[in-house]
Amino acid sequence: METSTLRWILIIVGVVIVGSIFLFGNPEKKRKPKASRKAKKEGLDRQEPTLDGHAADPGGVADEADPVGQGELNIGAAEPAFEPAPAPRKPAGPPPDKIITLFLLAKDNHIITGAELLQAAVNTGMEYGDMNIFHRIPEGRERSIFSLANAAKPGYFERDEWNTFETGGVALFMTLPGPLNALDAWDSMLATARRMSEILHAELLDAERSPFTRQREAQLREEMREYDRRKS
Repeated sequence: METSTLRWILIIVGVVIVGSIFLFGNPEKKRKPKASRKAKKEGLDRQEPTLDGHAADPGGVADEADPVGQGELNIGAAEPAFEPAPAPRKPAGPPPDKIITLFLLAKDNHIITGAELLQAAVNTGMEYGDMNIFHRIPEGRERSIFSLANAAKPGYFERDEWNTFETGGVALFMTLPGPLNALDAWDSMLATARRMSEILHAELLDAERSPFTRQREAQLREEMREYDRRKS
């Protein structure tokens, strides 16, 4: 896959994640158990030793004004370290003419697991590859027709964490121009999204994260036809 294409895929994945934060939230934060009152009380009564031999603050909580933070040691001078200026980034190449995105949001508080996602990818001809996301690549071509990313942070999928992976949704996206004409690419992505929605028990949403309607489908098909006419 071309370097410029990979850079734009990375940019698009980042945009998808930012746009999905309010939709999917942070399930890990919601599941984090709160400490009981008894545990808090015991923490107040217990004094922990520190490296200098003195007892820790009985409150057991770092001072908010302390720039070091809990669990860190203030070693050396407090002056900020010098940070060199970042190297200039290489241009990502010309931006795509158009980006089309569809979301799949798990229904009824269902969580999409790694096993379910892998099964859905296999059944719909998606391949795990560049950027640690899935792609539909036509035979004999290098560029993907469309791709599938995690709609929650970090946006990609860890290869060795399928047994523990969970997410509230995924996103399919395609960029134009691509290896196929726009209408054929769109039909392929939509068919894959619908099939995956069945396998993953997920709701199909448009780029504005609204339910995907027949009216929206007809509108996008007309946009793809118009794009192909302009490019022909």
